[in-house]
This record gives sequence, C-alpha cells and structure tokens, in this order.
Amino acid sequence: MVSIIRGRPLIAGLILLAAGAAMDPAGADPVVPLPPHCEVPGDLIPDASPLPHSRQMLKTEHRLKIVALGSSSTLGLGATDSQAAWPARLQAVLASELPGADVRVVNRGIARQTAQQMLGRLDSDVLAEKPALVIWETGTAEAVRGTDVDEFVDALMAGVDRLDAAGIDVILMDTQYSRGTAEIINFDPYIAAIDQVAVTRGLSRFPRYAVMRYWVDNDQFHFAGETGGVARKVADQVYDCLGHLLAQTILQGVAAEQR
Repeated sequence: MVSIIRGRPLIAGLILLAAGAAMDPAGADPVVPLPPHCEVPGDLIPDASPLPHSRQMLKTEHRLKIVALGSSSTLGLGATDSQAAWPARLQAVLASELPGADVRVVNRGIARQTAQQMLGRLDSDVLAEKPALVIWETGTAEAVRGTDVDEFVDALMAGVDRLDAAGIDVILMDTQYSRGTAEIINFDPYIAAIDQVAVTRGLSRFPRYAVMRYWVDNDQFHFAGETGGVARKVADQVYDCLGHLLAQTILQGVAAEQR
C-alpha cells in the first residue's frame, strides 16, 4: 500500500515564500501527507492533466478558487456537518499546503441531481463564482434512475465545453462505492462515460468508485451495517481522505506542464 505520489518526475512545484510573495513554479514537489487509512495503490489514480487556469490564478493572484459541483455526496450527506464534507476538507488541506495563498472551495452540491440538472444551474452556481477550477462529481443519480448513457455524455460534454470556454479547469469525479449499492445498481456504464468525456477533452478524472472499492475490499473502511454516530464518523473519515487525495491531484495538475 502506497500513496498516490509516485517516483515519476511529477511536479515542477509551486511554492509561496510568504503571504503575498511571488510564486516560484520551479520549487520542490508539493507532496500531501496522507493519513494511513487513506492510502491507495500508486497506479489507481491516473496522472493529473495540467490545470493551467488554476496555475495562473495562484501565480498572479496568490489565490485559488474552486467550485465543487455535485449532488448528495458533495453536499456532505451522512457527515456530521458541512465542515466534514469533502469540499471543506479539500479547502483545509490545500490551505495547509499553500500557506501563502487564499484558498476557497465553494460547495455547490444539491442532493440527487443529475448532470443535466447541474447543467441548468451552471451560470448561477458556477460561472458567477468565477473559479479557476470546477470539480464535477456526477453519475450517481443517473445510475439510480437508469438515465440514457448517451444523454449523460451529452450533458457532461456540454458542461465541460462551457467551462472551458469560460477559462475554467475541470476535474471529473465519478460515483461513490459500497457493496450494497453495487449489488443492485449498475454504475459501470456511467463511470465509463465519465472516463470517455475525460479522455476526449483531456481532463483529469478522480476515480472515486475505484478508490472507495479498494478501501472497502482492504478493510480500511466499513460502511455496511453502520448506523448513527458510527456511520457519521466513517463518512467524515472518507470525506477527509477524498479531500487529501483530491488535493494531491490538484497540486499535480497545477504544476504539470501544459501539453
């Protein structure tokens, strides 16, 4: 079991020398320390694609604004409170790793929404915020409802293209995993669709389904049968791990050379 930081020459690095100081894109690797229970195999998460708009915002404005667009799990369903949801945890981790930058992650999760519904609020909930980066979590509502996969792809493509035209980086994140839901819902076509869009548009994707399945299969987390306070504690820990792993993906993408 290893962290997703690997031995490749992965990051040119971005260092803030002090609050308000200039950023040097040729610094040390920004390795995010992972709690032991968050670790995953080194090849499970794909290499990050460049995030040029995020890089530029950090370099010239010493800040990074991210919108988390998604449904129930982005909202923080099951957590003890909103500060335990993965967008809040991501903000905390990035703020720690970029101490001279003003980091803000805006949570725009609405429970049980499809990609098409999120597309309908792109102007008000995303573009109006003027972020450098959007993390788009989707696919769960479609899998539950059995939405036509081609319609799902069309909605994702339309949203990604609008964000790109607005000068915003995108990371796509797929569905959650639990053994119980995986037995009754076929998530695979929607995960494959997200992969297809990411490859077609040259985007980073965060394979949350595969990551959470690894955790469950290796007894790092136990979801089944937990209730009440125990279930909320597990949810908090999972969201915290997702925040750490997403921070690594973002820092890799910020420092990656534009292809």
